[in-house]
Amino acid sequence: MIRYLDERELERDEAVAEAGRERLDRLDATPLRELRDQARGDISRQVLRDTLGGGRRKGGRALAQWGRHRLAADSVEALRTAGIFGTVELSDLTDLFDSAVRAKRSLQELERDGLLRVERFRRGSRRIDAVSLSSRGRQLLERSIDPRERGDEEPQAYLSGPPRAAQVWHDAAVYRAARCEMQRLAAEGAQVRRVRTERQLRRIALRRMDAGRRSGEDGREAREAAAGQLQLAVIDGKLSLPDVRIEWERPAAGGEAGFVDIEVTTADYRESSLSAKAAAGYQVYRMAADGRVSRQEAP
Repeated sequence: MIRYLDERELERDEAVAEAGRERLDRLDATPLRELRDQARGDISRQVLRDTLGGGRRKGGRALAQWGRHRLAADSVEALRTAGIFGTVELSDLTDLFDSAVRAKRSLQELERDGLLRVERFRRGSRRIDAVSLSSRGRQLLERSIDPRERGDEEPQAYLSGPPRAAQVWHDAAVYRAARCEMQRLAAEGAQVRRVRTERQLRRIALRRMDAGRRSGEDGREAREAAAGQLQLAVIDGKLSLPDVRIEWERPAAGGEAGFVDIEVTTADYRESSLSAKAAAGYQVYRMAADGRVSRQEAP
């Protein structure tokens, strides 16, 4: 499906996103190869598989079975990646497969089986083939591949539904930035425990703030309690949320654990906004006009 974006659609999506921010304050497509980011050349498939992979079994025969669906490990990883990040560019998912030919065939099968969707967006001369998880794909992940049972720990959540038109290029860049950071963590001996997107963090914060208001807290107290629970900053009376949070642990270091918050910025970000992100402790990645990302080191 090819979608052409107009300004009315962009304005509508931006209004929806702004409404969510205000609520917090109150309370056949082939993989594209032309977009190349700095991580593509040096990231290994094994790092991605060890980081994101689920449903992997002994002997390399990692298969998932649900109804008539019988999926190999790389297809499972593609589903999980799309579900974790919400929107991923089709070309980026090829890194989870051993070859472009296998990637094309497997992703087309997943789309045909109704487990994921691929939509092509165009705006002027730019285009992107965006992959997102369907509700059927999310059910497969939650019920068969990655059951939501991990003791007292909240399990990895998955997102499903069509990409947000106004955010599709930014959301695809968020995955690229997270991929760079996961490679860095793997090189330091860390393992990723869970990934939380801005939407998921916002949902948790809203639940905590609503519960606080019901228990008699005022808006400021509820906001600060939610910030404390999620280890988020409150800047100018507003709860600051990163684009994505990667939670990690180092089993070899006695179970040391932590997280890194990532923010993807563009050239039109105001200096004050960049300073606020840095003050909140975010790792900032800059997105170029062609979709590539680069890690910004702290001054």
